[in-house]
Amino acid sequence: MENVKISKVCGICAGCDNAIKTTINKLQNHKKVTLFKEIVHNKNVNKMLEKMGVKIKDDLNDIENNEFVILRAHGEPPETYEYLKNKKIEFADCTCFNVRKIHSDVEKFSGLGFAIVVIGKYGKHSGIMHPEIEGTIGYSKTVPILIEDEEDVEKLKTLTSQKVYMTCQTTFNEEKADKIIEKIKSILSTRNVEFEINKSICSAQKQINISSVELAKTCDLMFVVGGKKSSNTIELFNNVKNYTTTIFLEDINEYKAELKKNNIALSKNMKIGITAGASTMKSELEELKKLIEKDLEKDYGN
Repeated sequence: MENVKISKVCGICAGCDNAIKTTINKLQNHKKVTLFKEIVHNKNVNKMLEKMGVKIKDDLNDIENNEFVILRAHGEPPETYEYLKNKKIEFADCTCFNVRKIHSDVEKFSGLGFAIVVIGKYGKHSGIMHPEIEGTIGYSKTVPILIEDEEDVEKLKTLTSQKVYMTCQTTFNEEKADKIIEKIKSILSTRNVEFEINKSICSAQKQINISSVELAKTCDLMFVVGGKKSSNTIELFNNVKNYTTTIFLEDINEYKAELKKNNIALSKNMKIGITAGASTMKSELEELKKLIEKDLEKDYGN
C-alpha cells in the first residue's frame, strides 16, 4: 500500500547491529553466552536473544567463569574490563566506535589537566544515569561536571580550571545540546579559559530524525517503534510528534490497542508513517507495516 510507509532512514544503528550479530555468532561456538545488561533498550530484541539461549545478567558477580560475556554498545567503565580480566572470563567488547572515541578523549584530556564536562542524561530528572554516561565518566581522571540542561551550566561559574574539554552523550538531543553549548561558550568566553568541544552526537541519530520528520510532514499518523527506556527513541518520538499525530509503540502487536487508547480510528485514505530509534530491528518495522496493511485491506477492501 502506498499510504503506509517506513522512513527511509531508521532503525538499528551500526553499533547495536554489531553487538547483536556478535552475540548470535558467539552462540555457535560457546554453550553459555551472557549479555552484561540488556544489549539494547528494546525488549523484543532481548527476548529474541533469550529465546536463542542467551542469558542477561546485571551483576558481574553473577557471571561464571565458563560464560562468554558480551559487552553492549553503550560502553562500560574500566572497572568492568578489569573484573572480567582478573576473573579470566572471556568477553567481546561491542562498545560503539563513537563511544569508544569519547572514552579515549576523556581519558586523554583529563590526563592533560582539562576539566571534563559531559553533556547528557545523568539522571537529574529521572534519577537513573544513562549507561553511556556511566561508562564515560569512568575514564576521567578527575571528577567530571555533568550537564543535562541549560540550568546545569551554572555549575561552570565556580570552575577553577583554565582548560575545559566538553563532550556529549551520543544519543542526546542535538537541539538541546546546541543551546547548552552556546550557553557554556558564553560563560567561558568571558574568562581566560582554553576549551575544546566535541559535539559527539551520533550522525545516525541525526539522519534518523531528519528522515522521520520529512515523512511525518506528509502523514496523518506516525508510529515510533522502540523501547520506552531508549534515550534516542524517546528523543525521536518527542521530535516527530511536533509534526503530526504520533504513537510511541513498544510492542508492534499492541498497535491496535494503542490506537484505541489514543481514540484514533484508521481510515482507507489515511497516510501512515513508521519509524524507529537506533535499537529497533528493521524486521519489526516491516512486520508492523504488514499488520497495518492487512487490517486496512480487511476493513476497507483496498
